[in-house]
Amino acid sequence: MNTYILFIVSAVMVVISGTKLAEYGDVIAAKTKLGHSIVGGILIAAATSLPELVTSVTSALIDAPDIAIGNVYGSNTFNIMILALIDILHGQGPLTIKVKMNHILAGMLGVLLSALGAMAILMSQIGGIDFKIGWTSISSFTIFAIYLYGSILILRYENKNQQEEPPEDIDTVDDKGIPLSKAIIGFGLACGIIIWAGMTLSQVGDVIAVQTGLGHTFVGTLLIAATTSLPELVSSIAAIKIGAYDMAVGNVFGSNIFNMLIIVVTDIVYYKGSIFTMINIDHTITAMAGIVLSCIAVIGLFYRSRRTFFTIGWDSVFILVFYVLSIYLIFIS
Repeated sequence: MNTYILFIVSAVMVVISGTKLAEYGDVIAAKTKLGHSIVGGILIAAATSLPELVTSVTSALIDAPDIAIGNVYGSNTFNIMILALIDILHGQGPLTIKVKMNHILAGMLGVLLSALGAMAILMSQIGGIDFKIGWTSISSFTIFAIYLYGSILILRYENKNQQEEPPEDIDTVDDKGIPLSKAIIGFGLACGIIIWAGMTLSQVGDVIAVQTGLGHTFVGTLLIAATTSLPELVSSIAAIKIGAYDMAVGNVFGSNIFNMLIIVVTDIVYYKGSIFTMINIDHTITAMAGIVLSCIAVIGLFYRSRRTFFTIGWDSVFILVFYVLSIYLIFIS
């Protein structure tokens, strides 16, 4: 009983902290002129991905590589599903027509990094090809290099287009007179709470999952991935409520990019060898599911159709349907 109570308490702390991240992030975006796309795609994305980082590194250190990698790819698929959920909550037509097309670049970078990770798994386990530096796969260093280069391209693109874009119509929390210093301190405190709550959610979720008899691959991909992605969900919903649509979408795509960096860190700390050779090949199913979901989201951003199914965009409908299908495929694999 105590396990479930701790799970609920941790989830509530994540909800509160995720809401504060969006509020303080809105102030930081307004007062530093960084823009909501950059704040959502970098600051908030990194902060909400901290539970995934801590969980995956801890799993690697305790020799549970399947939970570590399943957490990363599972979080990526869940994050894209968040876009569909906030489209439903938004309820005023397709969400994609209200955000900048700049997010396409971040979305495709996430697809590229996920594909490289999936290819590394397939090459090492089917082709027997896995060059290493020490015990770390060369694929991890490749992912890291492309992550850095892609992040630089995104920042340059955002800076180049920031002055050309019209101002965003956002009900900023700056109207409450929150100073920048308080916003920065509050943002840091919210990050700390999210780290603690995310770690607790992961540990308690693992206990609950083990008691049910589910395997590590399914546990890491579904249960732990969903719990560690709770900060992304909450902060994105909070951003939608204040009209910061670009912050919400940037948070999702930015988190998926940052999650791929977690694979690099996990491979480095997993000293028993290349992590790509030690995990279940079924993770490629989750990786490809995340890639397909990301592509659907990117197509929606590019096409910007105004057609809806009730009040949500058709891209959100396809995301929800394919997410449910991917969960079924993971369960039966």
